[in-house]
Amino acid sequence: MADLMQQAMEALKVMKDQNINLDDLIPKDTYGLVKSVIASLGQQAWINLGMQPNPLTRKIEKDLKQAKLAIDCTVSLCEIMKQYSSPKEKTELDTLVQNLQLNFVQQNQ
Repeated sequence: MADLMQQAMEALKVMKDQNINLDDLIPKDTYGLVKSVIASLGQQAWINLGMQPNPLTRKIEKDLKQAKLAIDCTVSLCEIMKQYSSPKEKTELDTLVQNLQLNFVQQNQ
């Protein structure tokens, strides 16, 4: 539990250092919430694929099991969101999924 608190405090410090307002991160509706979750899962997948440093540790940490979970959840949410999205947003969702899946295969070799 202390680890989680320390990580939360470090995340808040990073937000403060980057002038990120917590109110700006809270979605105003369900659509925004789901888009935010998709973005967070996608970001976590890139981190777990070892393609971006962990923002808290600033280290590259590869964990393909965690990456697969993040990608699978992203795929599911993207499929649901497509019925509520514009053609441009559908293309963006498809591109995100394709890039994550392609990079997962490459990192798994």
